[in-house]
Amino acid sequence: MEYICRICSQPRPESAFTEKSHSLHTCKKCNVLPNQRTEERDQLDEIFKIFMQTRISQKDTVRLKTLCNSKYPKVSQHATLVFEVSQLRPYKKGRFAFLEQKYPELAKRIEDAGFFYPQYIKTNSN
Repeated sequence: MEYICRICSQPRPESAFTEKSHSLHTCKKCNVLPNQRTEERDQLDEIFKIFMQTRISQKDTVRLKTLCNSKYPKVSQHATLVFEVSQLRPYKKGRFAFLEQKYPELAKRIEDAGFFYPQYIKTNSN
C-alpha cells in the first residue's frame, strides 16, 4: 500500500515511513530535512486550508495577518493574497465567481498562485 508524504507530495511505499513518521505522514527522506522546509510547508498548507474553508473567520484573518510577516517570501505572498480575498468575500459560496466578475486581476493572481476551485477550472471549448 502506498502513502503520500505531506512534505514532498510523492507516493511512497509503507516501508518508507517509520513508526513515528507514519503518523506525521512524512517519509524517511523528508523526516531528516531541516525544520525550515517543513515549517514553510506547514504554513503553506495552513493558508490553503484557510482559503478552502466555507467561511474565513475573524480568527483566521488574524492568523493570516501574522503569516503575512513570515520570514518565508512564498508564505507571506500567499498569506497576503488570501487575506485580501478574506476582506472582500469571506464566504466560499460564489467567492471565485464574484472575484472573477468584480476583481479580475485578483482572480488571476489567485490562479497564478495555485489557489483554485476544481469546479471552476476553465476548459478550452475551441
